[in-house]
Amino acid sequence: MGKYVVRRVVAMIPVLLWISVISFGIMHLAPGKPTDAATQFNPRVSLEARERLAHLYGLDQPLHRQYASWLGRIARLDFGRSFLDDRPVMDKIAERLPITLLINVLTLAVVLGIGIPLGVLAAVRPQGWFDRTTTVLVFLGYSIPSFWLALLGMAWFGVALHWLPVSGLHSLDAEWWSWWPRLTDTAWHLILPVGVSAVVSVAGLSRYARSSMIEVLQQDYIRTARAKGLPERRVLFHHGLRNGLLPILTILGLSLPDLIGGSVIAETIFSIPGMGRLFYEAVMARDYPVIMALVTIGAILTLLGNLLADLAYAWADPRIRVGKAS
Repeated sequence: MGKYVVRRVVAMIPVLLWISVISFGIMHLAPGKPTDAATQFNPRVSLEARERLAHLYGLDQPLHRQYASWLGRIARLDFGRSFLDDRPVMDKIAERLPITLLINVLTLAVVLGIGIPLGVLAAVRPQGWFDRTTTVLVFLGYSIPSFWLALLGMAWFGVALHWLPVSGLHSLDAEWWSWWPRLTDTAWHLILPVGVSAVVSVAGLSRYARSSMIEVLQQDYIRTARAKGLPERRVLFHHGLRNGLLPILTILGLSLPDLIGGSVIAETIFSIPGMGRLFYEAVMARDYPVIMALVTIGAILTLLGNLLADLAYAWADPRIRVGKAS
């Protein structure tokens, strides 16, 4: 097992390098420059001033030298400074990370708490009334665009019914409140973002859980467990679910980057200052250091998520021995 993990970690290095090269090249091929916001729309800025600003950011160097300079900083765990406000990139990420982590952990808890039981119960009687009803509902949820669902929720629950707040994480005067009203206020602000983010994920996870459990429930050991008189709940969630977890573990492993990366659509629409909105603002401003930092972190988390999913396979199914895998 240990040798397998070491081999996988070493194999991640060239993959990360290729991802960074491609991302760096695509980012510089996109129209617009970081200096445009400060110089393009200001007639008083001379050509010399534009060139000095480009030299300050290192944008006048050849592309391969810019990449080599960036890679050298990354090797020292230095993501550089933002072009927008000259703040260290890691400070901006550390400022936004707790908010995104809170929202996405809550979303994942909702998705697991609803999606897996929904898929398991639908698999008990395939093509039954419960299975048909949930199939229609989850496909509706899966097909609805998240930005449209967010706008619909804001218009209905926020504007029409005045039940829920539609933006931010706190009310305007929440800083003067005691801790319990502030906590309650934050919870109310999180209902819409978490709900919108969970709808599509619940639909997808429940379908994976259903198809996996249908296959598992046809195995001989499930029929043996039922023949022994075990309660159906124990048969489903103890004997069946553990062996039907493999595709679910893959999805959970791939969801690791989303916990940190955030949702660009939800955080932008609901004006939540998280990692997703930071990425959107960086792309709009061509803030190269922030973009590359977020892309690199996302790539690392994606590769780690795949590794954790493979290791979780061995826990869920003892027949798998990852230590002997490729």
